[in-house]
Amino acid sequence: MKMFRRGHAVAGFGLAALLAPLWAAPAIAQNNVQLPKQTVTRIGTSVSAPAGTETVVVVATRPERDTLVKLARPLTVEFKESRLEDVIKFLAEVTGADIEAMWLDEQNASGLNKDMLITMTTKNLNALKVLEKVLQKSSEKGDFLENGWQMSDTGAIQIGPKDRLNVFKRLELYDINDLLLELPRYDQAPEFDLQAVLQSSNAGGGGGGQSPFRDTQQNRDASTGLTRDEKGRQVIDIITQLIETEQWSDNGGTGGTIRYYQGSLMVNAPDYIHRQINGYDYWPASAQTATVVHGRRWVSLNLDTATSVLEGFANQPVTAVVPGPR
Repeated sequence: MKMFRRGHAVAGFGLAALLAPLWAAPAIAQNNVQLPKQTVTRIGTSVSAPAGTETVVVVATRPERDTLVKLARPLTVEFKESRLEDVIKFLAEVTGADIEAMWLDEQNASGLNKDMLITMTTKNLNALKVLEKVLQKSSEKGDFLENGWQMSDTGAIQIGPKDRLNVFKRLELYDINDLLLELPRYDQAPEFDLQAVLQSSNAGGGGGGQSPFRDTQQNRDASTGLTRDEKGRQVIDIITQLIETEQWSDNGGTGGTIRYYQGSLMVNAPDYIHRQINGYDYWPASAQTATVVHGRRWVSLNLDTATSVLEGFANQPVTAVVPGPR
C-alpha cells in the first residue's frame, strides 16, 4: 500500500524514466535463452544448476529493478562461521547482483567488519531476505550503528551502517493534498415540521415562506478546525514516529529532513527512508507489502508473478553450505 502519490524527483531520475516497468516488457527473443549444465563452485561451495534450466537474458528498463529481481532468487543456505566478506561475495556471485558493501577501514570509523563470523541457516528464502538477516546479525555483534540496505542511482544495492548510507541523499516531493482534504460531515440533520407549515397556511399566511425545517443554523460542518499547515504537521509527526525515528534531523539524527510546503512534503533523505515512505514506483504495488512492527513501518518487496515467470527464478532454487575458514 502506497502512502502518498509521488510528485516529481528534484534530484535523480525524472518521472518519465519511471514509467517503463520490466514486467511490461515484450516477449524475449529465443536466441537470448541459454541452457546451462555446468556446476559452479563458489568459496568452497558447490552450487548445481539443474540440467535443462533456462536462463533468460534481459535488458533492464531500470537497473535498480534488475538488481532486485536478481536478489529474488530462492536460497536454502547454511553459513558455518563464515567470514562476512565471504558471505557477501557468495550472495553476489550466486545471484549476479551488484552489491556495494561499506567496509570498516582506515578512512571510515564505521562499517562492516570483513572478518566477522556469521552462523545461520535459511530455507527457501529469497536472497534479499537472506541478506537482510545477515545484516541484522552483523548489527547485533558489531559496535557500530544498525545496518541496512538501499538502492544506488547506478542500480547497485548498498549495504552497511545507516550512518554510512545517510551520505547518499536525494530530495523528493510527495503530494499529500488528498490527505489534507477534510470532507464535511453533516451529522445534525434538521427536523422536517410539515405540521407547522400546514397550520401557517390554514391561518391565511399562504405558506408565508416559512421553512419546514427546524434548527437549520445547527447544520454546520463538524470539522476539526485545523489549518492545512497544521494538518501537514500532523502527517510529518506520523512519518517521523513510524519510519526510522532516530534518523530524522528533528529527532537528533543525520538521516533525513522533512518539511511541509503548499500541499507537499519535501523529504531530503537516503533511499532506505524513501522506500519506507512510498515503496519503489518501479516495483508493482501488488508485490509490495507494508507492515508496522514495534512502532516501525517496514516495506517488503516480493517477486511479482510476471517477473518470476520471465526470469525463471521459480525454477532455479539454490541450495548451498558455506563453511568457515579452515
